[in-house]
Amino acid sequence: MAGPAGDFARVNARTPQRIRSVLAPREGAIHFHGVPETLTPARRWNSFVCPGCRFVFRVPRDHDGKGVVCPACRIMLRLPGADDETPPLLTPAAGGESEELEEIEEGWDRDDRPRSGGDLKFLLGLAVPALVMLGLFAWWMAPDAAKAPPVNLFPIGPVALDADATPALAPKSLILEIESVVKSFLEAPTPEEALKHVRDPEKTAPKLEAWLAGKTYTAPGFREVAGDSVAGNDTAGGFFTVKVRTGDFEMREIVVLGSEGNFKVDWESWVGWSEIPWQEFLNKRPVEGKWFRVELSRVQYYNFDFKDETEWVSYRLESPDRSASLFGYVPFASPLDEKIRPADDNASVKLLLKLRFPPDANTNNQVIIDDISGQDWVEMPGSESP
Repeated sequence: MAGPAGDFARVNARTPQRIRSVLAPREGAIHFHGVPETLTPARRWNSFVCPGCRFVFRVPRDHDGKGVVCPACRIMLRLPGADDETPPLLTPAAGGESEELEEIEEGWDRDDRPRSGGDLKFLLGLAVPALVMLGLFAWWMAPDAAKAPPVNLFPIGPVALDADATPALAPKSLILEIESVVKSFLEAPTPEEALKHVRDPEKTAPKLEAWLAGKTYTAPGFREVAGDSVAGNDTAGGFFTVKVRTGDFEMREIVVLGSEGNFKVDWESWVGWSEIPWQEFLNKRPVEGKWFRVELSRVQYYNFDFKDETEWVSYRLESPDRSASLFGYVPFASPLDEKIRPADDNASVKLLLKLRFPPDANTNNQVIIDDISGQDWVEMPGSESP
């Protein structure tokens, strides 16, 4: 029967070099079937934190003053000797002799070590390009400082409003009066009753009849006015824009014009009135200008009669009920372009515009914008629009 020395020789021949030092018999030890039971005193340990990856490990005290390799990030470290001061980035871990800390092994395989350091580098490699792309996108989306500021065109009433001023909220007494006018208009059972609460009822009556086109009039109904939405100008001929909830719970905007004791509803902006029906305009393609209430927004579309973007500026024009959409064009760098251009290139604005088709138009969805009469669908006083 082979003795302990023979057992160790067979084990040693099949053991990788990196762990032979662990299994090698120590002087003064007795072996039973390859398991040593040392008679030498237990080894003492020091615990350290790697300054590179913050991995905690322990090293036998007989390594003091020597170099070791961090098991996690594989950088070479020099341990302080007995007479050295501890370097600032290589400090003993709390509880220096805790048995829970893992012993350092110089032969630790790279695939077996903790990967926190590698994961951090990988995440940084993704984050840096992402931040660069985000910065480029923010630069590209930034507004062009060279563009001319938008012009506030047609304030309602004879008193011009400051384009940069924030509309003042109406006092409680005015809110109650405006609410009464709006409620009476929205709950009017007949067109005749509704006309009593609108601006210029004689001019509005034929429009209302054409708008009904033989259909029975139905009152929109009234539920409430959002009091904190009543804002505008309380001067002679001034206006207030009001958010109101109708009988079917729809929240809409309604414009009330006038002054205290004489408020009237702007019916044309309420219904999105246009001079002729949109479908008739598209079918007949008139070359004489017609007035339409539209939602205008910026768009880049140049084709057919409007191919040259150095000659034209393009816009998208949508009908109030969103049932029709056109491309409108104004001469490049013209005063009219300055008047209709939204302050925010990504926003849409409500305008009252005169539109016409070019002679011999190639399509039924490209028109020329000839003029503007008002903003927010409210007609400018003295306008030629019908």
